[in-house]
Amino acid sequence: MALRAISLIMFVIWISGCASVSSSGQRASDEKKARTFAETYRQAKQAEKTDAEGRPLLSLDAPLGVVKPYLPVILLPRVIKVWVPSHIVKEDKNIMVGGHWSFVMLERTRWFIEGEGR
Repeated sequence: MALRAISLIMFVIWISGCASVSSSGQRASDEKKARTFAETYRQAKQAEKTDAEGRPLLSLDAPLGVVKPYLPVILLPRVIKVWVPSHIVKEDKNIMVGGHWSFVMLERTRWFIEGEGR
C-alpha cells in the first residue's frame, strides 16, 4: 500500500515537471516567433516606403483618355437574379423542382467602341 502511494506521488511529480518544462519552452519560442514576425513586418513597411519614393506617378496618355482613338473597353452584360419558386413538372406529376435562383442576361457583353461608328 505504501509503495503504491509513493509511486503515485512520484508519477504526479514527474508529470507536473514535464508539463511545466514544455510550457515554459513553448512560451519562449512563441515570444521569439512574435518578435521575428514584428521585425519582418517592420522591414516590409520600411522597404515599401523606399520603393514608393523612386516610382514615378501614373499618368494618362491621350489614347487612354476620352480622345480618339479609344482603346477597346468591354461593357459588362446586364444580368438580373430571378427567383424560380418550387413547382411540379408538367410532363411528370411525380417530379417536384425545388425553388432556386436563376440568372437572366438582359443585355449581352459588348465593346465600348461598337456605338462609335455611327
